[in-house]
Amino acid sequence: MYKFFIQRPITTWMFMLSFIMVGLYSLKYIPIDRNPNVDFPVVSITTTYAGASPYVIDTNITRYIEDELATINGIEAINSASYTGQSRITVIFDLDKDIDIAAQEVRDAVNRAQKNFPPDADPPIVRKVDTSMAPTVSILLHGYADYGTMSYLADKVLKREFERVQGVGEVDLAGFRDYVMWVRIDPLKLAGLKLTPIDVVRALQANNVEIPSGRVDSKDREYVLRVYGKGRTPQDIENIIIKNNVRIKDVGKAEFTFDEKRGLVRFKTFDSKEAEPAIALIIYKQSNENTVTVAKRVIEKMNELNKQLPQGLRLDINFDASTFIDRSVNDALHEIILGSILTSFVVFLFLGNFKMTFIPSMAIPISILGTIAFLFFFKQSLNTFTLLGLAVAVGLVIDDAIVVMESIYRRNEEGLRGIEAAEKGTRTVIFALLASTASLIVIFIPVLFIKSVVGRFFFGFALTLIVAIAISYIVSLSFTPMLSARLVEVKEENFFQRVYDKFENWFDKALKWSLNHKAIVLTISIVTVFIGFKLASITPKEFSPIVDEGIFLVRFETPTGSSFEFVDKKAKELEKIISSNPYVLRYGLAFGEGILGRPTVNGGLFFITLKDKSTGRPHQKVIMDMMRKDLSKVSDVRAIIDIPSAVGPRAGRSADVMYIIKGSDLNELEKISSQIESKLRQTPGYTDVDTDLRINQPEVRVEIDKDKALSLGVSTEDIANTLNFLFGKYKIGTYERGSESYNFYVKADENFLTSFDNLSKVYVRAKDGSLIPLTSVITYQLAPGFNVINRYNRQYSVTIYANVTGGKSVGEAVSEVENMIKQVLPSGYTYEVGGQTKEFKRTFAFLGLALLVAIIAVYMILASLFESLIHPFTVLLTLPFAVSGVFALILFTGQTLNVTSYFGIILVVGLVTRDSVLFIERIIQLKKDGFDTINAILQARKERLRPILMTTLTIFVSLIPVALGITEGSEMRQPLAIAVIGGLMTALPLSLFVIPIIYILLDKVKFLSRK
Repeated sequence: MYKFFIQRPITTWMFMLSFIMVGLYSLKYIPIDRNPNVDFPVVSITTTYAGASPYVIDTNITRYIEDELATINGIEAINSASYTGQSRITVIFDLDKDIDIAAQEVRDAVNRAQKNFPPDADPPIVRKVDTSMAPTVSILLHGYADYGTMSYLADKVLKREFERVQGVGEVDLAGFRDYVMWVRIDPLKLAGLKLTPIDVVRALQANNVEIPSGRVDSKDREYVLRVYGKGRTPQDIENIIIKNNVRIKDVGKAEFTFDEKRGLVRFKTFDSKEAEPAIALIIYKQSNENTVTVAKRVIEKMNELNKQLPQGLRLDINFDASTFIDRSVNDALHEIILGSILTSFVVFLFLGNFKMTFIPSMAIPISILGTIAFLFFFKQSLNTFTLLGLAVAVGLVIDDAIVVMESIYRRNEEGLRGIEAAEKGTRTVIFALLASTASLIVIFIPVLFIKSVVGRFFFGFALTLIVAIAISYIVSLSFTPMLSARLVEVKEENFFQRVYDKFENWFDKALKWSLNHKAIVLTISIVTVFIGFKLASITPKEFSPIVDEGIFLVRFETPTGSSFEFVDKKAKELEKIISSNPYVLRYGLAFGEGILGRPTVNGGLFFITLKDKSTGRPHQKVIMDMMRKDLSKVSDVRAIIDIPSAVGPRAGRSADVMYIIKGSDLNELEKISSQIESKLRQTPGYTDVDTDLRINQPEVRVEIDKDKALSLGVSTEDIANTLNFLFGKYKIGTYERGSESYNFYVKADENFLTSFDNLSKVYVRAKDGSLIPLTSVITYQLAPGFNVINRYNRQYSVTIYANVTGGKSVGEAVSEVENMIKQVLPSGYTYEVGGQTKEFKRTFAFLGLALLVAIIAVYMILASLFESLIHPFTVLLTLPFAVSGVFALILFTGQTLNVTSYFGIILVVGLVTRDSVLFIERIIQLKKDGFDTINAILQARKERLRPILMTTLTIFVSLIPVALGITEGSEMRQPLAIAVIGGLMTALPLSLFVIPIIYILLDKVKFLSRK
């Protein structure tokens, strides 16, 4: 193949230009996002049954759905929470389950379960979970205009305008209260007129309907009969007759006004003195849309709408996902460009010639642009992980070209020129190239099949490297020899080359010494390996480093049962602390019922945006710790600092440590969780300790005297409906006003709802038609109850959360917490890891397996290429030399062993293998040519030392910009670079001396086995 390209330069140029042109086109149109668009095999089910207690929700809705879900194959976990008025179930499938099939199977199961639901329960909402669930932009309409104007603009104007923007999938409102039609009943007036709440509801239902009434068929025309049965004004509704000429207005009032105030949003900008009332418009992009492009369109629309808003109101951004993505992508591209420049500079130092530097350096743009084209055509995006792959690829893709060109250069030194030198030089290294390239590619193939969430994210990283390395191999056998045949020439050495020649002379002496002192060299190597494994054992582990995006969440909660006014008071105390922090740029506050699906008023969250890094602020981890300390001083508030997940804040809380305790009794689970929570709070290194169990919800328990009620002819249904119509929020239907439709509710007068003792003023109708006090057939008492009933895999459960701090690693914490749980867990109760902890354990297990499979695959490839079972061991035995460098540099730089650095270790395996293959392959080749072992080693050193050093130094310097960690989003890229650089720092010098020794020893073993 290479001969064809060497002899056809124009064809070769056109071939390479095709990579560049298609790559530039793809670069312009490829989607840009923070994360790859991953469909998690997770489906959520939300069912509303207004007014029902957690126990009723659990027994009448949640369990029916769980029973039907249990018939579906491939479910890993069913996680449910039954709140007052709402059931939430999350179904987690095995990672290889098709999400569309899973969602359809869940819908079918829910439809079967729905037949058993109470008639007033709303239809369940089934939804797939993916990365497009994370908000793209959060915009707040804020100011001091009257709420009616804000409400109308947000819902009827702004929301609809943003929904029309290309690429927008959904717009949610937070802090929004719509207009509703209220009928407020005075129970005392009702009783005085011998009426009950049931009479009122029946009258409203019978006299506020529009039912199809058929048509009239005359000889020439048809006429539709339409009965206007609904009230058009509050006065029409007030004039509805209940009984005996008693109208609604005689026992209450009808008014068209706002819904109950159960949620609130406030917003504080950097230049405002205090937080202003606001309504949030949370905008989500459509799946597979470009986040940066959609955000840009939304912001353009926002600026356009701002010009049309009335005085006193303004739209401002609270969160824009594209800001970090844009900066991170640009900085990553700058790292790639800088890495390319440094790589080319290293090549120039070794070659001392701009023309010859140009030859291998061209492999970088061709391979990188070719890879981007591949990603574009295979529906991938430029994201954190593909960009990390491209940054690493810069130092890899030039390696094959360096080896080929250096081999051709040596043929020139031997007296060959032009095409002859190019053909012989390429032929000499083609086998080594195949072996080293195959070894590098096979290292990353197991990563493509890692069955974990992290595996899904790093799929793009591995794919990027595989494609880039494959393209660079093509370049090295086509473009590089073609250009080398015409540009490579032997010239006078420069200063660096003269220094390098002296280094080679010193290395020859050192190599000869090591061959004569094998025991000393092997001892030093073994000691270094042992030190490396000792360092590995003390290296802190974590799942993933915290990326300083300049944003984080504060989730807060007041005691269960807190009133809206109490929560507002506590929120203002938290606001005061947050506003006083000198590093906070702005924040949005949202609390109360309905915020991120919250069913109660006693909590909410702050979305905090920090000032830019250029202002000199510390890393957000430091600011988060400051905030934890300050917020902990507020009484009656539990504040948790959190980071938005890949699917956004509504995905729920994330934590470093998460364990699920399961059992048959909720009260016993509460005791167990209290003991564990207490131990965690007393143990240094833990913060944000919490559980999801809430048992102090104050409730009024109503007990019915069934015998007495039966004797009086009062049914349980009448009692429950009477209470629901007064104290609940019973929906009659809808009220139409103009082109809009609004909900129509009935409820007791606000003053009547202030005390549960007013139950004594409620009356029901007996079978003889008389009214009797409700308290004559019921008793009631105040008692604590469950705010939520949690179940995991159809068992009662409690989840324990904690974050680590003060230098404690996640790996240490996981071991420590498991010991705590085992100490307090009684018989019949079990535990499971959950959330991030589960992913931490599963991912590290998969990565370890991937590393093992990669090493075995490398052995198989080398054994096939060398046609030897022994020589691959010569290569693989050099891998442990990287261990000490990897973990020494991780510890020295204050990093941790995390998912990203683990991928760096996998990459080091490929790089060390590649360098060893270049050396071993030439030794084997020279022995076949008649050299004895020692002379073959020395000659192979002479031919391969320079390309080995060049290829190693190019990957080294290309990763320096990444390793410095000074760019946006570098926290995710830096650990990999540090692991690679550290591994090469020890593996390269040791392997250069140890490989010949191991080869000699294994060669003797091979000789003896034959003999």
